[in-house]
Amino acid sequence: MKHAFKPLLLVSTLALVLSGCGESTSYDAGTGHDVSKNQPDTGTPTTPTDPSAPQFSEKQLLVSLTDNVFTPTFNEFDSKSDALPSILSAYCDLEVKYDPSLQDGEVLAQLTTAKLNAHNAWKEAMVSWQHAELMIVGPLLENDKSLRNDIYSWPNASTCSVDQDVVFFENGTINGNAYDISKRSDKRRGLDALEYLLFNDDLVHSCSSTSAGEVLADWNTRPEQMRKASRCRYAVEVSKDLSVSSDKLIAQWSGTSGYASVLQNAGEAGNKFASTNKAINEISDALFYMTEELKDYKLATPLGLFNNECGGITCPESVESKYAKHSIENIRANLNAFELLFNGGGASNLGFDDFLDNQQASDTKTAMLQGILNSKAASQAITTSLQTALESNTATVTDTHAKVKDVTDQLKNDFITKLALELPATSAGDND
Repeated sequence: MKHAFKPLLLVSTLALVLSGCGESTSYDAGTGHDVSKNQPDTGTPTTPTDPSAPQFSEKQLLVSLTDNVFTPTFNEFDSKSDALPSILSAYCDLEVKYDPSLQDGEVLAQLTTAKLNAHNAWKEAMVSWQHAELMIVGPLLENDKSLRNDIYSWPNASTCSVDQDVVFFENGTINGNAYDISKRSDKRRGLDALEYLLFNDDLVHSCSSTSAGEVLADWNTRPEQMRKASRCRYAVEVSKDLSVSSDKLIAQWSGTSGYASVLQNAGEAGNKFASTNKAINEISDALFYMTEELKDYKLATPLGLFNNECGGITCPESVESKYAKHSIENIRANLNAFELLFNGGGASNLGFDDFLDNQQASDTKTAMLQGILNSKAASQAITTSLQTALESNTATVTDTHAKVKDVTDQLKNDFITKLALELPATSAGDND
């Protein structure tokens, strides 16, 4: 466990790889890829026609994805989450001390700057995590995704639960026991709780009169600045817990017995995966975040294509990140991460595109790469928040959903079939 917080990295190598800005919106099947690698995989490297191209084997694919995609992504998030507590503490120290009645312009300017720094730090951590959302394997998959949910519990977040824990933490006890955030439910923790605490300017608690309980009985009558300070103190505690969770992820991922090693050594004696194909299938299952969470929850639901809180019509209230107005940035990060996994992080690294070439499915590879570029271009065409686009430019959101669906249709059909992989259980009956 680390005890010192690392500085926030405003620009990182991974962020540059994932940025996706300024790309062409068409794909040349011959650029950076050897489409002649059509030999069946035997578990040993094949000799590509282009001697400078990476040699393909399922084992080398696992090594490439682990070293070039998963590990940098998890390390990036660990760095961002470890930076949050000190940045939030600097902001909240000012929020706790601030007295609006004094009308001190200099102090207010310092507070405004510190709050902006806290918001930007959360946004950077969220983008980094949205990359990892496409990589839910191993420690993030175990125990019903408990570690993943401690980091980010959406779409099952509960702002009422967060409101209650603001006061429980303030009191220092709950049900006669010392307050311990690590023993609280995931709905009261993580990036989604932080978003509500940092970005929601409505200081009235979000619980119904029956669910508020005694702990929130006097909350709405407290002075405004007192409520801001209480929420801020709890935000610092949540950020510390988030850093602990990211450290757990790194500890379980790294080292000779970490999950990265498990994936890289799949098929060997004593490994949990009886074959390299089984390990690859776990990674391909993670790619299906594109179908339910991204396509259906983040786009189709607020579009009104599925039932939502507005009764099945266009519903800005149903977007993922409504308090920070960060929904479209999350979607773009998801698309960038899908592309990173698909191409292994670049032409010089093995990815699923090379696997498709190897299995004589270069047409599927080309279609999916073009689909990814089209999806990214459609998301970039949304130049406002997703909420605003849903209200005033619905066609851009509809187009993004359609372009993402093109990719997921390929994913569920040709991709799985050509690579002899299995659909995840949650997608087996999905004919959308």
